[in-house]
Amino acid sequence: MQITLLQSTRLKNHLTIVFRHYTLYSMMNNDELSKEKISNTLLDVFKTFAKLDRKNRDYGVGEPLFHSEIYTLNEIREHSGIHITALAERCGVTKGAISQVLKKLEQKGLITKEKDVRNQSRLILQVTPKGEIAYGHHLDYQNQFKKMVVEVLGDAPVDKVQFIKDFLMKLEKQLGK
Repeated sequence: MQITLLQSTRLKNHLTIVFRHYTLYSMMNNDELSKEKISNTLLDVFKTFAKLDRKNRDYGVGEPLFHSEIYTLNEIREHSGIHITALAERCGVTKGAISQVLKKLEQKGLITKEKDVRNQSRLILQVTPKGEIAYGHHLDYQNQFKKMVVEVLGDAPVDKVQFIKDFLMKLEKQLGK
């Protein structure tokens, strides 16, 4: 699974702009470079991510998967033996919504559902060998993104990288409220 050149370039450009804004901001006063401009750039980055997430991708299994499908497969793989209710809770969706995604994953041969030997009313979810292939390609995709971020940060001083990390962590916390 590859990030396309256009997608990579767009994300790189957005991340570079965010980093430049921070660098310029640290050298200028608030009147010359407003925090609102940084906020607008960050919103543009979010929009780019949203566009990328809406697209289905080839994860090496012969048919494309949507973000919800690969995200669900990832959760099942990383929590082997999870049951439907726990998966729905982890994903923050209803059992009905997760059941629809599971049906698609099962039809594509990426997961199996088996009765829990300890509780016959529960179904245990497992990733199939084909699902393992998709999972591996998904990890490759994530690693490509990580490399791109490292490249954009380049030789930035440690204090600026730490500021960006702290900023993003605070922002994530605020978004989670």
